[in-house]
Parts: sequence; structure tokens; C-alpha cells
Amino acid sequence: MNAEILTTMRESLFQCALTGSERIAEDPRFSRALAELGNHRGEAKVLEELARRGEQLLLPAEERGAQILDLLALLDAVLLTQSKAAGSGDEVPSEEAVQKEEIPELYYRQESYRSLESLRLALTESGKGRMEVLKAARESKRPYLEDLRLRPLFLRALGDRYAEFADEVETWIREERPQSMLSLLRHAFAPEQKERLQCRYFTLIDALSGGESESFYTDVIARSQGELKETAIAALGKHPEFYGTLLSLEKTEKNKAHVAVIAALAKYPEAEEVVRENFLKKPARYLDAIAHCPFPYAADLVAAEMEKMYPDAEKERENRTYLEKMKELWYAAIDMESPALLRQLTRTGAIVSHVRRIYLNSRLWKTPLSADFRAALHTLLPSLPPREQTKLDFLLALEEKTPAEVYEMFSGLFAERQGILGKVKTALGSQAENQERQDGIFEATESFCFRPAYGWEHMDPRWYPLLLQQKRYSEYEKGLRALYREDIPHAKELWSAWEYHNLHHRIAEAEDLQRLKDYGWTDFSEVFDGGIKIWRERTFYTYDLNELNQKLLLLNLSKGKMLALLERIYQGVSKRQKSYGDAVPKLYAEIQALKDGTDPEEL
Repeated sequence: MNAEILTTMRESLFQCALTGSERIAEDPRFSRALAELGNHRGEAKVLEELARRGEQLLLPAEERGAQILDLLALLDAVLLTQSKAAGSGDEVPSEEAVQKEEIPELYYRQESYRSLESLRLALTESGKGRMEVLKAARESKRPYLEDLRLRPLFLRALGDRYAEFADEVETWIREERPQSMLSLLRHAFAPEQKERLQCRYFTLIDALSGGESESFYTDVIARSQGELKETAIAALGKHPEFYGTLLSLEKTEKNKAHVAVIAALAKYPEAEEVVRENFLKKPARYLDAIAHCPFPYAADLVAAEMEKMYPDAEKERENRTYLEKMKELWYAAIDMESPALLRQLTRTGAIVSHVRRIYLNSRLWKTPLSADFRAALHTLLPSLPPREQTKLDFLLALEEKTPAEVYEMFSGLFAERQGILGKVKTALGSQAENQERQDGIFEATESFCFRPAYGWEHMDPRWYPLLLQQKRYSEYEKGLRALYREDIPHAKELWSAWEYHNLHHRIAEAEDLQRLKDYGWTDFSEVFDGGIKIWRERTFYTYDLNELNQKLLLLNLSKGKMLALLERIYQGVSKRQKSYGDAVPKLYAEIQALKDGTDPEEL
């Protein structure tokens, strides 16, 4: 017997129990499942009973609620005790059998109520540990969102008072996109209610359906208030075919809802006149609406506001009001570009240089750089401190020069430590300044963690041994790590030695140790030296010891090497002047236990 027939029947009954028992006679899925069940009713008395009760539901009756619930209970009992998993020899082939035969049998196996207990409690109760249960259930790859017994609980969990838990449930539903949840969400959705839960319902309905009809959006906008109304306007704005409706809303909506309409219109170049008119009337109100808008006119609007403020802000650089307004303008300018805005880099940008740095980083990674942007950077460079100047100059050079020319320009910054290596573009200052410039190079390479292909194309291969063999530590590791490629000469030796050197300056994480093992590194005697320095300064806590034990098991060391490593750590952390309240005594006890013959996995 194919469990899918009974599962389809159960799902149909469950939906009708929620939306109205009178709909059962109109549900084609139920009728089709009942017809397929009829082919098997002679195989067992319970199947005969299921078919009989199903047929009764199709007869005219005023109230079928009790009959539906009884049949649901019987279906659950049959599915839990008598149905066979997909793939059984005597199952009835379905029209989707070819598509599903490659899906693991685990997916179809019916979960018992007892096995669902921990997840059910996590979704319905309060207390600690629920997030871990939810994440473990998600990582198991079981189709929990398709389980009729759990769907209402997932729906309820979207309104959990622990916002992060509700966010995790929403993310799970959004990423797996179970279409079976859509009807439940629509039934529960009530736009008139002001609670945050309704906003979650709306965003999930919109995501699972792939976009609703125009009438759905306009109905929600008309019936809702606050955040839900603004969210619905933004969702409507994602559909170009509804542009005319947005223009109509611009004339009728007010306050925050009107700001949401302008934000939606700002994504369309043809709406420039409407957006510009509203922004010029009330720049402070509509600044967020045009923030990050990619069109030059929006950049010009922001630049004009910056220029208006510049004389007063320049005179009173310590005035908090001016500083906050200038920060807001530069944050809004991220992703924007126009000649007028680029001129502000040396004017208002100098007043809030830390925000200007964020703006520059967001533009530098979007290559190729425009001619206007490169020219503005060349103008800005002389006014910057050595580290930032070198970073921007290096990234500019990657765009404008060949890899070999870039290496010759900047490798000289490391000449004092590496011997004769090229020429320095500018005269080297003090050792401290030179280290600042070196840090600028390392910081520039950090961008390669998001675009390794760009690094491989623009970095001369001579950079790899030069940067990876530096004796001083740089916190900017991700970019160089992303550039690893096995076809680079001596790649494993270079990167493994570099990773090992880094662990002398910070705590080793499990992924660091796994990378070293993958590179073929075998000497782990000093792998926790960086951790020792940190633990000695801030105390060696019990959770540090627990994590340490897990990492040691990952290394698969012999008992002798593990003892030597633990004793090295103990000698380091026990030198603290104030060792009370930490896990040093527990570490000593572990060492003694290992010496007495305890298995490392028992620690």
C-alpha cells in the first residue's frame, strides 16, 4: 500500500478541517485519493473502513466536522502502524514515482509522535534550549514542514515572544518554501490586526506564492496600518507591472506610508520627477526613501544637501547635531555615485571620515571603477593617513596597471624584511609608518574573500610567498585564505605555515585545525600558543576547556602528543597571578587522568 495515497487524503482533510468542512466535497485531491484507495479496499478491513468513511463525507450533510476528525484520527493510526515506505515492492506506482525514486527513503518514513516530542515542545513551550532543538531539526533535513501534525505549531511559533526564535522559524519556512503552508498562512492572515505576527504572515505569503495579484496587495494596503502597510507597499513596488498603482498611491497615502511609496518609486528611473519633487520639499523625511538609490539624480540630491550643510558643519566640527546629520547623508549615499557626490569626498567626507571610509569600501569592490571615481580617489589620496592611503592606492593600481607593475610599485614596502624586492613608489618613512603601509596592503587583500577570482587575475604570483611569509601577524586573514589554490606553486606549504603562524596570535578554532589537516600539516605542538596568551590575560574558563577538549579530539593525536600539548597549555595558563574561579585545576585533573589511563574521548 502506497503511503502517499493516505497522506494526500489526510492533508486534504486537515485543510478542510481548518477552512470549512463543507469544502471536502469540492476538493479534487480528496476525491482522487479516495478513488485510488478504492483499488486497495479489499486488501485489509481497515482500508475498507477508510474508504467507507471517506465515501460518507461526500454525501449531503449539514455538519461533517466530527466525521472529518474521526477519519483523521484513523488515518494517523494507519500511517503510523500499517503503511509501508515508498519503494516497497507492493506499493501502487504513482505518476511521480520516477521523479521520487532517487529521494532517500528517510524522507517518506513516517515520524512517530514520540520522535516529534522535542520539536513540538520547542515550538509551543518557553524556556532555554529551544533554539538548539529547532536548529538540530532543521539540520536533520527531515520534512518537518510537510508534517500535518506540526504545521499549526510552526504557524504558532511565528508569533513567539522570543523574536530570534520566531525569526529562525520564518527563515526555515522561507528557505524551504513548502507550498502546503500557503493555505494555512492565508487563512490565519488578518491585515486589520496591528501585531508584528501579521507582518510575518504577509512576507511569507508573498515569498511562498512568488508574488501575489495586484488586488491582494491593494487590499492589504487599504486594510492595514503601520509596518504591515509599509511592507505591503514595498512588496507591490517589486512588480514593474504595478507601477501605475504606485503612482496612484503616491497621491492618496500620507506620512510613513507615503515615504514607503516614494521608496518604492525610487527604484524606477521614470519616477525621477515625483521622487525629486517630494525630496526637495522635505529632505529629512524622504532621505531614507532614496537611500542607496542607483540613479545619478539621487546622488545629486544627497550631494546638494551635503553642500548646504558644509559651511556650518565646517565651522562647528564638534557640533553633534551636524555630525549626526552628515553621517546620515553619507550612509544614504552608499551605492550612489555622481560627479557632485564625488566632490564631497574631500569636503563633507573629511568631517565624517569613518563613514566616508565605509562609502569608499562599498564602491571599491564594484569593479571596474568609473573614470570619475578613479579621478576623485587620486585627488583624495594625499590627504589620507598612510595606512588608508596605501590601501586605496593599491586597489586603484590593481585596476589601472598590470599585475607585474603593481608588484614592483608596492613590494618594496616589505623589502626590509625580505631583502631586495623591487622599488618603493614613495620614500619609506619611519618603521612605524612603514608597518602602517604594510597593514594597508593586508587590509586591501581582505576584499578578495568576496571575490577571489579578481585577486587571482590581478595579483602577481610573487605576492603569495611575500605576504604569507611575513613574520608579523595581520588580522586580515580572510582575503589571503580565499586566494588559496592548489595549482599555485608550493601552495600547501605556504598556506599551512601561514595558518600555523597565525595561531600563535589568536585562539585556534575547529575550522583552523581542519584546514591544517587538509593541507597535510603534522606539527600541532604550538597550535594553541595564541590561545594561551589570551587565556592568561582574561582567565581560562570552563567553556574554554570544553572547547579545547573537542578540538583536541579533532586532531586525532596520539596519547603522548595530546599529553604534551595539554601540559604546554597548563604551563601557560597556570602562570596567571589571579587564577581563582577558572578551569586551570580542571585542566590539571584531566592531565592526571590521562596519565592514569583514561581514554581521551572520556574527558
